[in-house]
Amino acid sequence: MKLLCLIALVILNSSAHAENLRGKYELKSSKINYLVTYLIKKADGDSVQSKGKGECIEACEFLIAVPVKSFESKDSNRDLNMLNVTKADKFPLVVARIKTKVGIVNSQLLSDIEIEFSGVKKTYSNIAFKITPSADGFHAEGKFDLLLDNHKIVKPSLLGVDINDLVPVTIVADWKKI
Repeated sequence: MKLLCLIALVILNSSAHAENLRGKYELKSSKINYLVTYLIKKADGDSVQSKGKGECIEACEFLIAVPVKSFESKDSNRDLNMLNVTKADKFPLVVARIKTKVGIVNSQLLSDIEIEFSGVKKTYSNIAFKITPSADGFHAEGKFDLLLDNHKIVKPSLLGVDINDLVPVTIVADWKKI
């Protein structure tokens, strides 16, 4: 009996939180960060030039697009090389399609993210986003590991050693209800 009450409480709590997100949204602001690691060196870059929209009905679906050329690290030569390696002239955007599987539980939204990068789509499953409601929308933060091989990106090398295939990506976004 206690187990049934606990399950009912979790379901009701999840439904109540999901209800709070119902509506249409636009991306108010964001910061997307990547981290590339070499044998003895790390490089990270940020973009704050994303555009996005979303809608929550029974589940939530969000679309975020960011120009590849908008990512900046502290090395302009590396940034230029990244544009070549990722074929940014042919595929100028990184596109993320985020879809929820379930509602918000314990301030987290569990999602699948389809990333279209360098002309190749790959879905990354069960990515958790921490959700903080605000007066006019919500704040979301999530992190996942993008694999360069999944997007057919030829990895550049340093001293004859390729960069790491695994690239942690962090998304911080503020969504405004419209």
